[in-house]
Amino acid sequence: MEIYLLRHGIAADLGEDGVMSDADRPLTKKGCEKMKQEAEGMRKLGLEFDLIFTSPLLRTRQTAEAVADVLGLTDKITIIDALAPGRSFARGVSKKAEVFIEIGAHGFERALLVGHQPDMSELTSVLLTGHRDLNVEFKKGALCAIEVAGLPPRAPGALLWLLTPGQLKRIAKS
Repeated sequence: MEIYLLRHGIAADLGEDGVMSDADRPLTKKGCEKMKQEAEGMRKLGLEFDLIFTSPLLRTRQTAEAVADVLGLTDKITIIDALAPGRSFARGVSKKAEVFIEIGAHGFERALLVGHQPDMSELTSVLLTGHRDLNVEFKKGALCAIEVAGLPPRAPGALLWLLTPGQLKRIAKS
């Protein structure tokens, strides 16, 4: 089973254009354009996802939609609360399992999870090592691929690759 982790694109700051809530921060125009370019890089890599899971926050939903539009997967998006910022890992062991329970309820071989920092880094760490102490840098728009035997992971997964947003955009242009 392959798990792909994507951090949301560049979003508006609080107070910008009347945005008053973190949950309502949209991708900026530049953020939308860059995510579409990155999604084109994913398409050129031949990436296919059975499902796309996203945090309920606006910027992650818009990121998931940009990827789904380019890859023709608009009917494959599922919003899950466990990917909301801080929900998955910051509150202890029981919350660590929450994301695995939610996505594990769906049958898939390849899934894209769209979320936030530091949760994407911590999720990567848990999938690769079984704990959350591995420091993995996730720039906005970074994409990571991990192979696991199942969910919840009972053994360390294998890091297939981690691509920066710039690398994905260069792939799109090649």
